[in-house]
Amino acid sequence: MKTKKTSTITFRIDEKYEKGLRKEAEEKRISLNTLANQIFGDHVEYDQFMKKFGMVEMSKGSFKDLLNSLDEKNIINFAKSIGSTEPKDFILFKWKKLTPDSVSEFIKMYFEHCGYGMCDMQTNDSTSEVSIHHDFGKKGSIFLKAFLEAIVQSSLERDSDVTITDNSVTLQFSN
Repeated sequence: MKTKKTSTITFRIDEKYEKGLRKEAEEKRISLNTLANQIFGDHVEYDQFMKKFGMVEMSKGSFKDLLNSLDEKNIINFAKSIGSTEPKDFILFKWKKLTPDSVSEFIKMYFEHCGYGMCDMQTNDSTSEVSIHHDFGKKGSIFLKAFLEAIVQSSLERDSDVTITDNSVTLQFSN
């Protein structure tokens, strides 16, 4: 098993931030060091790229309201539009190449940080499979299906097999 290299650093933070961090670490039942590592990791791996790329955050309620205001055809067109350009550009921006691994890493990162749902990913030599559980209802599944299909098609030029329910989407594509 490979152990991660660590470094020791010392710095000062506002007292109110320290209190908030200690409270959060206690609530999560993790050490302050673990919480700090998670926060720094999120910044280095995600936040700085999202800010540089110009991403906008939206509440789950607002996103659900947006989807509910659209008919199925417009949801699909909207999802295909954003799924076929922005993810590909972001993948190239962060990982510098379009591969099944970089596409899978993008999908995992996107769902872990953007709040669209819980993501489970399994990859082997021949296929990648992504399952998303969300609480946006049927229109959310329609959006996520078209969005994920567009990512895979535009980035890897591959079709995918997608199964949806009212609150889940499972996508499979070849590596």
